[in-house]
Amino acid sequence: MPSPYLSKSDFKACCDCRTKLFYRKHRYATNVDENEYLKFLADGGFMIETVAKGQYPTGVDLVDERDPSRAFARTKELINTSPDAVVFEAAAIWGKFYARIDVLRREGNTLHLIEVKSSSINTEDPEDDTESPFLNAKGAVSSKWREYVLDVAFQTRLLRKAFPTFRVKPWLCVVNKGHRATAHETMAHFRVVRDEQNPRARPEVIYEGDLQKLRGTGLLAFRDVTAETDLLADEVATQSEALASLLDGRGGVTRVQEPIAEFYKTCRTCEYRFQDGRPAKGHGFAECWGKLAEVSPHILNLHRVGQIGSSTFPDPVPGLLARGRASLLDLTEDELGKAGTRQERRYLQWSHSADGGSEHLPRVLEQTLRSHQTSPGWPLHFLDFEACNVALPYQAGLRPYERVAFQWSCHTVDASDQLAHTEWLNTERDFPNFAFAASLRQHLGEHGTVYVWSPYEQSTLNRVLLQIEEWVQRDAREALRVSGLPNRAALDELADWIDRLLGPADAKGKRHSPRIRDLHQLALAHYFHPAMQGRTSIKVVLPAVWRSSAALRAHPWFAAYLQLDEQGCPLDPYKALPPLPLGEADGDDDAITDGTGAIRVYQDLIFRHETDPQLRENRRRLLLQYCELDTAAMVMIWTHWSRV
Repeated sequence: MPSPYLSKSDFKACCDCRTKLFYRKHRYATNVDENEYLKFLADGGFMIETVAKGQYPTGVDLVDERDPSRAFARTKELINTSPDAVVFEAAAIWGKFYARIDVLRREGNTLHLIEVKSSSINTEDPEDDTESPFLNAKGAVSSKWREYVLDVAFQTRLLRKAFPTFRVKPWLCVVNKGHRATAHETMAHFRVVRDEQNPRARPEVIYEGDLQKLRGTGLLAFRDVTAETDLLADEVATQSEALASLLDGRGGVTRVQEPIAEFYKTCRTCEYRFQDGRPAKGHGFAECWGKLAEVSPHILNLHRVGQIGSSTFPDPVPGLLARGRASLLDLTEDELGKAGTRQERRYLQWSHSADGGSEHLPRVLEQTLRSHQTSPGWPLHFLDFEACNVALPYQAGLRPYERVAFQWSCHTVDASDQLAHTEWLNTERDFPNFAFAASLRQHLGEHGTVYVWSPYEQSTLNRVLLQIEEWVQRDAREALRVSGLPNRAALDELADWIDRLLGPADAKGKRHSPRIRDLHQLALAHYFHPAMQGRTSIKVVLPAVWRSSAALRAHPWFAAYLQLDEQGCPLDPYKALPPLPLGEADGDDDAITDGTGAIRVYQDLIFRHETDPQLRENRRRLLLQYCELDTAAMVMIWTHWSRV
């Protein structure tokens, strides 16, 4: 039976759409149930929460008491009997409303409500170290922090109702990105344990270091958000009461239908929308949209459709949906947005989506690629990095969310039409960025075109360049040691090489590399395949060209990636990567299919206390085969575009 309460999780999930409450209470399938990226973010949040709780050694943890009534009764007992009580996962109930509070601390007649988030501010940055880093220039809650402040505002309202004799002071506890981690604040000391039988359950975080060393840490920043929550108080009261009115107090929930013409932007990213296939039962999006859910090509798949309207261009989508139409082809050419690159991309999709769609592969794309063979010139390097920005640094001395580059892969085509693959992967606990860059320099040298599929490689190299400068100023000897280079002159030469590769900066600080060319920008400007719909990521472009080009699949360079499904159709190469056992509790073999999976496996490779050397080797092999495919994918797409 559904919970009779409107929890803070219900409120956060449904405050933008009341219809979701029915789906949520009846446990409809969502497209985030197995989202590795969200799990990855959640793991970081749980670790930061462990650090926050470590600041209060006398705190009583109610995490194991899952019954709302008993948890609330215990919370009241603890708060009412001690003037300095601290309760973790404290419970509050008032009417139909229910919340669990990360940290609830009593100080006399004041209850400090502390919400812990793994998002960050930089107390060394003047823009963040202000009276409120959570407000924009107009004095409103900034869009970046709005979701979190709404969360705290809901809890604040409820706590004031549940404990009316106390003053409630709300706080946000966030990560201080300006802090350099000590040896006690690194990822190596934390272990996340999930219940394999109940994957939705809250995981246990085990800190294996000296908890006393975490007290008073500079890793956290506590900010009073009374003013911010007051700004949203009326909105929270209105929205939460509207949602609570749908609950009958016995587990029943009334289903209301929000008008899709008004809510289509919410629908586009709704967790109850499945674009590829349907869940076994309970497809929320289909129930909301009815027959319009099956329309193809669908208006919600138009490139950046949520930004088609502006202050100078009326949004045509609400009127289209109000007329019972949901195909992007039902728009006219002059309804694709104001002039600009996004309108041009929409036009490309719109003009090639009729009658099942057609591929757009213009000569200008082939000519552009051929021009690169002269300038920047041969060889052609197809480069991909694996890196991560995590809340808890991997090494002491690093800041939270400081980028760590742990792997690169490069496929190189030379002027004689020979293809070679080179790769580098860090397997040690030392800071890898300087050795990463040194190995890359050895391979790329001073000549040739460097292809990438986003600005990520440039931004990573730019960060490494800044890190070399910071480390040399702080501890030149340690910087030299982790780089593996023989002397300071060699480290300076490495910095100079990165600087040359990135190229000069313009007046806005944007670098213009003489060698790096972004294939994603070419895809965005020139290429369309109906299987891509409104997307242009390499994970979408590759399967589109792979499935449609027999010549590509027959090419000797890529034969190893050809596998067929049960119907004899070619599999997406990312889905055809061979899995390997990792020793996990479920016993299934695993493969890396996205960047988040790579980060998770890398963290295990570096920090897991693995007793079986074969499992460690499997992790290394999974990382290598995934990153190798990322650059092979670029070569496949380049080959198809070049009509090689």
